[in-house]
Amino acid sequence: MGFPRAGSSPALGTRIQKISSQKIKKIFIFSSHYALYILPSLLFFISLFFRCAQREPPNDPAELYKIAMQKAEGGIFAADYETAEKYLQRIIELFPTSQYVPDANFGLAYVRMKKGDCAEAAVLFENFYQRYSSHKKSPHALYYSILCYMKFVDTADRDIEYVKKVRELSSIFLQRYPDHEKAEEVSKIREKVLNILAEHHLLVAEFYLRRKLYEPAIRRLEIIVEKDKELLGTSVGKKAQKLYEEIKKDKTSSSQY
Repeated sequence: MGFPRAGSSPALGTRIQKISSQKIKKIFIFSSHYALYILPSLLFFISLFFRCAQREPPNDPAELYKIAMQKAEGGIFAADYETAEKYLQRIIELFPTSQYVPDANFGLAYVRMKKGDCAEAAVLFENFYQRYSSHKKSPHALYYSILCYMKFVDTADRDIEYVKKVRELSSIFLQRYPDHEKAEEVSKIREKVLNILAEHHLLVAEFYLRRKLYEPAIRRLEIIVEKDKELLGTSVGKKAQKLYEEIKKDKTSSSQY
C-alpha cells in the first residue's frame, strides 16, 4: 500500500490544519497561564527595587559608610556617586564625633577621584593626610594625592608647580612608608618629576645661552649642579653639569685675554 499523493486527500489536509491549530491554542493558553504567575512576581521585585533605592538613608554611621562605598564602587549596577557623597556628607554632619568621620572624608576624596575630578580629589587626599597622619588610610591618601597631582604634570617647558608638589609628596611618602606596597611605584614617579624639573632648569639655561646671557644661564645651571644634588643625580643633571663646566671653562679662558 503506497502513500497518498499530494492533493489526493482534502480530508487529510483539513485534519493536519486542525491539529496545528489545537497545538498553537494550547501553547498560547500555557503561555498566558505562565505569564499570569510570573508577572506579579516580576512586578513585585521591580517595585521592591525602587522602594529600596528611594528609602531614607540609615541613621547609623557604619551602615551609611558601608552603603556609600558600595554605591561608589558600583558592582552589578552603575556607580551612584551622588548617593555616595550624600551618605558620606551625612556622616560628617550628623555624627561629627564618630570614628567613621575620617573614613567619610577619605571616601569623599575617593568619590571625587572616581568621578574624574582629580584637582579637588588631590587637595582632599592631601588634607586628609595632614589631618589624620596616623590613620590607617593615610598612606593610601598620600598615594592617591600623588596620582591625582600627576594628572596635571606636563612637559618641562610648562609650569612646574605640580611637578614640585609631586616631588614634595613623593619624598614624604618614601620617607614615611619605605616598605609600603606602593613605594616602588612612588619612587618611579619621583624619579620622573626630578628629571622634568632638571630638564626645566636646563631649558631655561639654554634659552639664556642662545641670547649670550651667560650669567643668568650659569645661575640657572647652578641650581642643578650645586644647590640641588638630587637633580644632579638625574640623567638630565649630567647633561647640565657638562654644559655648566663648558661655560665656566670658556668664561675663564676669555677673561685671561
